[in-house]
Amino acid sequence: MQIEPYACMVRKDDPTFKRLVDGTLARLMQSGEFTRLYAKWFESPIPPRGVNLKMPMSVELKENLTERSDRPNE
Repeated sequence: MQIEPYACMVRKDDPTFKRLVDGTLARLMQSGEFTRLYAKWFESPIPPRGVNLKMPMSVELKENLTERSDRPNE
């Protein structure tokens, strides 16, 4: 069973756009930029008020960053 720790919805009938989204997410994950962006928005003070959501990345999301699967949870 796969855990789906995040979601990105795209139209079912647009495989070209899905490939673009999948490729972009894969590049962000491979480069480490996904982790940096996550830390910026979920673990650090957010301007202008400096609110910190204090939401560390889950184990499931960390694992998904290496597996990069788009199979739905069953």
